[in-house]
Amino acid sequence: MRYQIVFVSVFAVLFFFFQCKESKNPADIAPEISKLPAFGGEWILEWENQTHSLDILPEENKVLWNGTNDLSLELDSVGIRLKPNDEETIKGYFLYSDLKPKSWIGTWENRVVRLIRKGSKE
Repeated sequence: MRYQIVFVSVFAVLFFFFQCKESKNPADIAPEISKLPAFGGEWILEWENQTHSLDILPEENKVLWNGTNDLSLELDSVGIRLKPNDEETIKGYFLYSDLKPKSWIGTWENRVVRLIRKGSKE
């Protein structure tokens, strides 16, 4: 009887050990950059009555904000997150599905904004 209790206990511990393993959320897994729409390049953001330049460099996972390396780029399955290198808060979020050839709608500090691809006359 004691061996049965030990066997069941060991089996239960092993069962719960394998069931409690942390799995990665599929939404957090970014697709390959080659399968994504071309979102890299220079963009213009009009924010609080000023014009800002964003140079998105997807291969390097960074964004140049007005020519300085201030933002990091994080990809997930549905969009990109832009955040300062020294902070955890997200500045901007843009969905791949909202990307148009000359503009891109997204959020910046919890407000809806539009990026305009530099050189376009939209």
